Amino acid sequence: MLKLFLQAGSLPILLLALLAAGMGVPIPEDPVLLAAGVLAHRTWLPWWAVLPSAYGCAITADVMLYMLGRHFGQALLARAPLRWLLTVPRRAQINALFRKYGTRAVFFGRHLAGVRALLFVFAGIEKMPPLQFIFWDCMAAIITIPVIFSLGFFLSAHVAAVHAGIAHAEHWALAIAAVLGLSYWMVRSFRTRP
Repeated sequence: MLKLFLQAGSLPILLLALLAAGMGVPIPEDPVLLAAGVLAHRTWLPWWAVLPSAYGCAITADVMLYMLGRHFGQALLARAPLRWLLTVPRRAQINALFRKYGTRAVFFGRHLAGVRALLFVFAGIEKMPPLQFIFWDCMAAIITIPVIFSLGFFLSAHVAAVHAGIAHAEHWALAIAAVLGLSYWMVRSFRTRP
């Protein structure tokens, strides 16, 4: 019963992590999507429910960032942390991206992890039409989210092997550290003897 509860409870946690990652919290989105794929493969949760949920959360976070910029506009740039993150040179880079690609900049920006959140806020500040923002964001996400989710889903059989390999490597690292520490202690004690 506890295992069933943990499996069911893992999906909301992953979805909250996706929302947080999309909102700019320094959580990478890709490992969360990989974990969602593993969860769908290893539990009773069907992939056809987990994948759309993950996709919807990622898009929702993007739209929230866009709406934040659209609602608060330029005043948002004067507040921390955007004041520090969207510096004048970065704003110039994002403006150049929009000038070069137009609304398609959202499509390319979704694939740039460090720039994505700032670009989406900036798209809102610049009053990009909401339907265009959602269209380009959804088009970009329809490529990356299923691919990363599928990697987690199809490679989940190897998670145990990777975990065992990491545990084996940790044991060797601990043994080497112990030998080096003991050697250092012995050399130091012999040097300090009169």
